[in-house]
Amino acid sequence: MKEYSGQKIYENIVKYSELKNKKVLEIGCGTGRISALLSKETKLLVAIDPDENAIEIARDNIPGVDFSVGSGEKLNFADNFFDGVIFTLSLHHQNCRKALREAARVLKKSGNILVIEPVIEGEIERVFAFLHNENNEKILAQQAIMNSDLSIVTSEFFTAKWIFKNEDDLFESIFDYYDMAFDSDVVLKISNFLGEKIKSAPIVLVDKMIIQLLKKTA
Repeated sequence: MKEYSGQKIYENIVKYSELKNKKVLEIGCGTGRISALLSKETKLLVAIDPDENAIEIARDNIPGVDFSVGSGEKLNFADNFFDGVIFTLSLHHQNCRKALREAARVLKKSGNILVIEPVIEGEIERVFAFLHNENNEKILAQQAIMNSDLSIVTSEFFTAKWIFKNEDDLFESIFDYYDMAFDSDVVLKISNFLGEKIKSAPIVLVDKMIIQLLKKTA
């Protein structure tokens, strides 16, 4: 399996936000796949995630980034500290309203918040939903943005590809992705959803995401 969402996320972050000589906070860094790319651009990159194991892996493999365990709902940073805050596919994994308020608190008035979120209509997202459905959480994240005190400067969709060698690679990869045991009922549902595509080689699925540039209103 090959997936290109990380590179596409990075390209869109650079497209919509100036990172050179900036102090940036990444919320939801996981094992640091985006952090490794962002660190080449920033003056200071602080990256947090609530998963201690993920942070340990990131620290061991990615130099030049200040990794720490933490949640976007309660940031241990001073007011007006960062030039930019980035949620990398993570806003829907927490209390969205609290996280946005905290991001705004630690953000300088001249700074911006970038939110990258998966879109439930995306092909890979629809496949993943058969294993772990987060559609409601993703909807709530968008509602939190709309109801926040932040102004939406930019809101754009972009896509990336996930490429699987064949049917076996697809199912092995997606069950490993969620660390779940093989489930024949789920396999049948996904096969029915994909139709004739399930027999193609390679199998190419589209990953659809939205990037939103937010600013403080006051």
